[in-house]
Amino acid sequence: MIRLKGVTKYFFPGTANQVKALDNINLHIRPGDFVTVIGSNGAGKSTLLNTVAGVIEVDEGRIELNGKDVTDQPEYRRAGSIGYIDQNPLASTAADMTVEENLAMAFMRGKRRGLSRAVTRSRVTAFKNTLTQIGMGLENRLKVPVGTLSGGQRQALALAMATVVQPKLLLLDEHTAALDPKAARLIMDITDRLIRTNNLTTLMVTHNMEQALRYGNRLVMMHRGKIILDIGPKEKQCLSVPDLVKKFTQSSGDVFDDDRVLLAQAE
Repeated sequence: MIRLKGVTKYFFPGTANQVKALDNINLHIRPGDFVTVIGSNGAGKSTLLNTVAGVIEVDEGRIELNGKDVTDQPEYRRAGSIGYIDQNPLASTAADMTVEENLAMAFMRGKRRGLSRAVTRSRVTAFKNTLTQIGMGLENRLKVPVGTLSGGQRQALALAMATVVQPKLLLLDEHTAALDPKAARLIMDITDRLIRTNNLTTLMVTHNMEQALRYGNRLVMMHRGKIILDIGPKEKQCLSVPDLVKKFTQSSGDVFDDDRVLLAQAE
Protein backbone atom coordinates (compact mmCIF):
# COMPACT_ATOMS: atom_id res chain seq x y z
CA MET A 1 0.00 0.00 0.00
CA ILE A 2 2.45 2.68 1.17
CA ARG A 3 6.22 2.35 1.43
CA LEU A 4 8.78 4.83 2.68
CA LYS A 5 12.34 3.94 1.74
CA GLY A 6 15.19 5.81 3.40
CA VAL A 7 13.13 8.98 3.77
CA THR A 8 15.10 11.87 5.29
CA LYS A 9 14.03 15.48 5.80
CA TYR A 10 16.10 18.44 7.01
CA PHE A 11 14.77 21.74 8.28
CA PHE A 12 17.01 24.83 7.95
CA PRO A 13 19.67 22.85 6.03
CA GLY A 14 23.15 24.32 5.91
CA THR A 15 22.55 26.63 8.86
CA ALA A 16 23.43 26.53 12.54
CA ASN A 17 19.79 25.60 13.19
CA GLN A 18 19.78 22.54 10.92
CA VAL A 19 17.49 19.80 12.20
CA LYS A 20 17.12 16.28 10.82
CA ALA A 21 13.35 15.96 11.25
CA LEU A 22 13.21 12.53 9.60
CA ASP A 23 16.23 10.24 9.67
CA ASN A 24 16.29 7.37 7.16
CA ILE A 25 12.67 6.31 7.69
CA ASN A 26 11.74 2.87 6.35
CA LEU A 27 8.08 1.96 6.78
CA HIS A 28 5.71 -0.41 4.99
CA ILE A 29 1.98 -0.02 5.64
CA ARG A 30 -0.10 -2.87 4.25
CA PRO A 31 -3.69 -2.60 2.93
CA GLY A 32 -6.12 -2.46 5.86
CA ASP A 33 -3.46 -1.54 8.43
CA PHE A 34 -4.48 0.97 11.10
CA VAL A 35 -1.16 2.28 12.40
CA THR A 36 -0.98 4.60 15.41
CA VAL A 37 2.11 6.81 15.73
CA ILE A 38 3.32 8.05 19.12
CA GLY A 39 6.41 9.93 20.24
CA SER A 40 7.67 12.90 22.22
CA ASN A 41 7.39 16.48 21.02
CA GLY A 42 9.64 17.02 18.00
CA ALA A 43 9.96 13.30 17.25
CA GLY A 44 8.92 13.82 13.62
CA LYS A 45 5.38 12.44 13.75
CA SER A 46 3.60 15.27 11.92
CA THR A 47 6.52 15.66 9.52
CA LEU A 48 6.12 11.99 8.64
CA LEU A 49 2.44 12.48 7.75
CA ASN A 50 3.15 15.66 5.83
CA THR A 51 5.78 13.98 3.67
CA VAL A 52 3.34 11.17 2.85
CA ALA A 53 0.63 13.72 1.99
CA GLY A 54 3.02 15.72 -0.19
CA VAL A 55 2.80 18.85 1.97
CA ILE A 56 6.55 18.62 2.65
CA GLU A 57 9.13 17.49 0.08
CA VAL A 58 11.67 14.89 1.18
CA ASP A 59 15.41 15.51 0.84
CA GLU A 60 16.36 11.86 0.50
CA GLY A 61 14.54 8.57 -0.07
CA ARG A 62 11.42 7.48 -1.93
CA ILE A 63 7.69 7.22 -1.22
CA GLU A 64 5.48 4.68 -2.99
CA LEU A 65 1.68 4.52 -2.95
CA ASN A 66 0.10 1.36 -4.37
CA GLY A 67 3.38 0.50 -6.05
CA LYS A 68 3.67 3.90 -7.75
CA ASP A 69 6.51 6.28 -6.93
CA VAL A 70 4.85 9.51 -5.71
CA THR A 71 7.96 11.11 -4.19
CA ASP A 72 7.95 14.02 -6.61
CA GLN A 73 4.17 14.42 -6.83
CA PRO A 74 2.84 17.65 -5.26
CA GLU A 75 0.12 17.58 -2.63
CA TYR A 76 -2.74 18.31 -5.05
CA ARG A 77 -1.77 15.31 -7.20
CA ARG A 78 -1.89 12.98 -4.19
CA ALA A 79 -5.14 14.46 -2.84
CA GLY A 80 -7.33 12.15 -4.90
CA SER A 81 -5.81 9.12 -3.14
CA ILE A 82 -5.22 10.46 0.37
CA GLY A 83 -7.66 11.74 3.00
CA TYR A 84 -6.08 14.07 5.58
CA ILE A 85 -7.36 15.60 8.83
CA ASP A 86 -5.31 17.64 11.30
CA GLN A 87 -6.04 18.73 14.87
CA ASN A 88 -7.67 22.07 14.05
CA PRO A 89 -11.47 21.67 13.60
CA LEU A 90 -11.47 24.90 11.57
CA ALA A 91 -8.79 23.82 9.10
CA SER A 92 -10.46 20.93 7.28
CA THR A 93 -13.85 22.55 6.68
CA ALA A 94 -15.09 25.79 5.09
CA ALA A 95 -17.12 27.78 7.63
CA ASP A 96 -19.06 29.91 5.12
CA MET A 97 -20.20 26.90 3.09
CA THR A 98 -22.98 24.48 3.99
CA VAL A 99 -22.46 20.91 5.11
CA GLU A 100 -23.60 19.78 1.66
CA GLU A 101 -21.19 22.13 -0.12
CA ASN A 102 -18.27 20.98 2.03
CA LEU A 103 -19.00 17.38 1.13
CA ALA A 104 -19.31 18.31 -2.55
CA MET A 105 -15.93 20.03 -2.34
CA ALA A 106 -14.44 16.89 -0.81
CA PHE A 107 -16.08 14.74 -3.47
CA MET A 108 -14.33 16.76 -6.17
CA ARG A 109 -10.92 16.46 -4.50
CA GLY A 110 -8.34 15.71 -7.16
CA LYS A 111 -10.84 16.38 -9.98
CA ARG A 112 -11.07 19.38 -12.31
CA ARG A 113 -14.84 19.86 -12.52
CA GLY A 114 -16.60 22.70 -10.76
CA LEU A 115 -18.32 22.48 -7.39
CA SER A 116 -21.83 22.95 -8.79
CA ARG A 117 -21.55 19.72 -10.79
CA ALA A 118 -20.82 17.75 -7.65
CA VAL A 119 -24.17 18.56 -6.00
CA THR A 120 -26.51 16.15 -7.78
CA ARG A 121 -29.48 14.27 -6.36
CA SER A 122 -27.67 10.94 -6.33
CA ARG A 123 -24.62 12.45 -4.67
CA VAL A 124 -26.70 14.20 -2.02
CA THR A 125 -28.10 10.75 -1.22
CA ALA A 126 -24.52 9.46 -0.96
CA PHE A 127 -23.62 12.40 1.29
CA LYS A 128 -26.54 11.55 3.58
CA ASN A 129 -25.47 7.92 3.72
CA THR A 130 -21.93 8.93 4.66
CA LEU A 131 -23.19 11.26 7.39
CA THR A 132 -25.56 8.59 8.69
CA GLN A 133 -22.50 6.39 9.33
CA ILE A 134 -21.09 9.21 11.46
CA GLY A 135 -24.16 9.10 13.71
CA MET A 136 -24.35 12.76 14.81
CA GLY A 137 -27.48 13.80 12.92
CA LEU A 138 -25.58 15.85 10.34
CA GLU A 139 -27.47 14.08 7.55
CA ASN A 140 -30.44 16.26 8.55
CA ARG A 141 -28.40 19.49 8.45
CA LEU A 142 -27.09 19.51 4.88
CA LYS A 143 -28.13 23.14 4.28
CA VAL A 144 -26.65 24.44 7.55
CA PRO A 145 -23.52 26.66 7.37
CA VAL A 146 -20.57 24.77 8.83
CA GLY A 147 -19.56 27.80 10.90
CA THR A 148 -22.57 27.16 13.16
CA LEU A 149 -21.38 23.66 14.11
CA SER A 150 -19.42 22.75 17.24
CA GLY A 151 -15.78 21.70 17.09
CA GLY A 152 -16.73 18.06 17.50
CA GLN A 153 -19.34 18.28 14.75
CA ARG A 154 -16.81 19.93 12.43
CA GLN A 155 -14.28 17.17 13.03
CA ALA A 156 -17.03 14.61 12.40
CA LEU A 157 -17.79 16.40 9.13
CA ALA A 158 -14.07 16.42 8.32
CA LEU A 159 -14.09 12.64 8.75
CA ALA A 160 -17.04 12.38 6.39
CA MET A 161 -15.26 14.62 3.88
CA ALA A 162 -12.09 12.53 4.07
CA THR A 163 -14.02 9.32 3.40
CA VAL A 164 -16.95 10.36 1.15
CA VAL A 165 -14.80 9.04 -1.68
CA GLN A 166 -12.91 6.15 -0.10
CA PRO A 167 -9.23 7.13 0.01
CA LYS A 168 -6.41 4.70 -0.56
CA LEU A 169 -4.86 6.10 2.62
CA LEU A 170 -6.31 8.07 5.54
CA LEU A 171 -3.94 10.35 7.49
CA LEU A 172 -5.00 11.64 10.92
CA ASP A 173 -2.72 14.15 12.67
CA GLU A 174 -3.86 14.40 16.31
CA HIS A 175 -7.38 15.04 15.03
CA THR A 176 -8.95 14.92 18.52
CA ALA A 177 -6.28 16.98 20.34
CA ALA A 178 -8.19 20.29 20.25
CA LEU A 179 -11.49 18.81 21.45
CA ASP A 180 -12.81 18.47 25.00
CA PRO A 181 -12.53 14.94 26.46
CA LYS A 182 -16.15 13.98 25.75
CA ALA A 183 -16.00 15.15 22.13
CA ALA A 184 -12.57 13.55 21.66
CA ARG A 185 -13.87 10.19 22.85
CA LEU A 186 -16.89 10.45 20.53
CA ILE A 187 -14.79 11.39 17.50
CA MET A 188 -12.33 8.55 18.17
CA ASP A 189 -15.18 6.05 18.42
CA ILE A 190 -16.60 7.36 15.13
CA THR A 191 -13.13 7.23 13.57
CA ASP A 192 -12.60 3.63 14.65
CA ARG A 193 -16.02 2.60 13.36
CA LEU A 194 -15.48 4.24 9.96
CA ILE A 195 -12.05 2.66 9.57
CA ARG A 196 -13.33 -0.80 10.48
CA THR A 197 -16.51 -0.58 8.39
CA ASN A 198 -14.71 0.64 5.28
CA ASN A 199 -11.43 -1.25 5.85
CA LEU A 200 -9.50 2.01 5.50
CA THR A 201 -5.71 1.91 5.51
CA THR A 202 -4.88 4.51 8.15
CA LEU A 203 -1.88 6.27 9.69
CA MET A 204 -2.85 8.17 12.87
CA VAL A 205 -0.59 10.41 14.94
CA THR A 206 -1.65 10.81 18.56
CA HIS A 207 -0.14 12.33 21.72
CA ASN A 208 -2.16 9.91 23.84
CA MET A 209 -0.45 6.62 24.71
CA GLU A 210 -3.65 4.94 25.86
CA GLN A 211 -5.32 5.95 22.60
CA ALA A 212 -2.35 4.61 20.64
CA LEU A 213 -2.67 1.26 22.42
CA ARG A 214 -6.46 1.05 22.27
CA TYR A 215 -6.90 1.67 18.55
CA GLY A 216 -5.33 0.14 15.47
CA ASN A 217 -3.45 -3.07 14.75
CA ARG A 218 0.09 -1.60 14.78
CA LEU A 219 1.91 0.98 16.87
CA VAL A 220 4.94 2.94 15.71
CA MET A 221 7.00 5.01 18.15
CA MET A 222 9.31 7.78 16.94
CA HIS A 223 12.19 9.60 18.61
CA ARG A 224 14.46 12.26 17.13
CA GLY A 225 13.29 11.60 13.60
CA LYS A 226 13.68 7.82 13.75
CA ILE A 227 11.27 4.91 14.14
CA ILE A 228 12.47 3.14 17.27
CA LEU A 229 9.55 0.73 17.76
CA ASP A 230 7.13 -0.99 15.38
CA ILE A 231 4.76 -3.17 17.41
CA GLY A 232 2.39 -5.69 15.82
CA PRO A 233 -1.14 -6.74 16.88
CA LYS A 234 -0.37 -9.57 19.33
CA GLU A 235 2.24 -7.68 21.34
CA LYS A 236 0.25 -4.45 21.20
CA GLN A 237 -2.79 -6.06 22.83
CA CYS A 238 -0.73 -7.05 25.86
CA LEU A 239 0.97 -3.69 26.47
CA SER A 240 0.13 -1.04 29.05
CA VAL A 241 1.30 2.58 29.10
CA PRO A 242 4.10 1.78 31.62
CA ASP A 243 5.20 -1.09 29.34
CA LEU A 244 5.37 1.32 26.40
CA VAL A 245 7.39 3.87 28.38
CA LYS A 246 9.81 1.11 29.41
CA LYS A 247 10.19 -0.01 25.80
CA PHE A 248 10.90 3.57 24.77
CA THR A 249 13.71 3.83 27.31
CA GLN A 250 15.18 0.48 26.28
CA SER A 251 15.08 1.34 22.55
CA SER A 252 16.19 4.97 22.70
CA GLY A 253 18.44 5.06 25.75
CA ASP A 254 16.58 8.22 26.83
CA VAL A 255 13.95 8.93 29.46
CA PHE A 256 10.50 9.68 28.08
CA ASP A 257 9.81 13.10 29.60
CA ASP A 258 7.03 14.59 27.46
CA ASP A 259 4.37 15.36 30.09
CA ARG A 260 1.76 16.04 27.41
CA VAL A 261 2.02 12.43 26.28
CA LEU A 262 2.44 10.84 29.71
CA LEU A 263 -0.48 12.69 31.28
CA ALA A 264 -2.93 12.35 28.41
CA GLN A 265 -5.79 10.00 29.15
CA ALA A 266 -8.09 8.26 26.70
CA GLU A 267 -11.49 9.09 28.14
